[in-house]
Amino acid sequence: MMIAKHFDKKFAIPMDEWSQITAFDKATWASAGLLWFAANGYGVKHISLYDYQRFVEKGAGYLIEVAGPEVAEWQIAHSNIPAEQERAKRLLEAGIIEQREPTQTDIRRYLDNGYLLRPLVNACKLAGKEGYVGHAVVIYDYDENGVYLHDPGLPPLPSRYVLWNDFEAAWADPNVESKELDAIKRRFNQ
Repeated sequence: MMIAKHFDKKFAIPMDEWSQITAFDKATWASAGLLWFAANGYGVKHISLYDYQRFVEKGAGYLIEVAGPEVAEWQIAHSNIPAEQERAKRLLEAGIIEQREPTQTDIRRYLDNGYLLRPLVNACKLAGKEGYVGHAVVIYDYDENGVYLHDPGLPPLPSRYVLWNDFEAAWADPNVESKELDAIKRRFNQ
């Protein structure tokens, strides 16, 4: 929602409706939100090593293969896998997926071209603590030493500055299933 509000100051969808649009549940996948952005005038890219084609074909079997039984069982119990497979198919058909590892170069290039970025990170590592909590932040700028981001929290930390090394440690944490990056940019005004 932060991304939509950044590009459209009048954006006002109630949180319960936004939760339905993005298929927010106990295990929220990015796919429904990315498809919404693509259908509503935004340029969208999702960069990840995750093999969406194999997920479309194998579903839960692919989750077990890439995440191991413990993590996969939790994902399966808290997700609608057939719905996510269908969304993955639509992402592939729309050309939104780039199957490769995202880099700092991608962050710089997309920001230089007017995109906002949504990476998944380990919130504990981002805060300099032990443990793991999966989390998404919105990067809006960078300099030679780090990135500027909005962290929805809890607690929310708007305009947070994180050094590149600290960001990389949280972004590339081995507990994150796949290093990924969403790049979103408004293509036209509605």
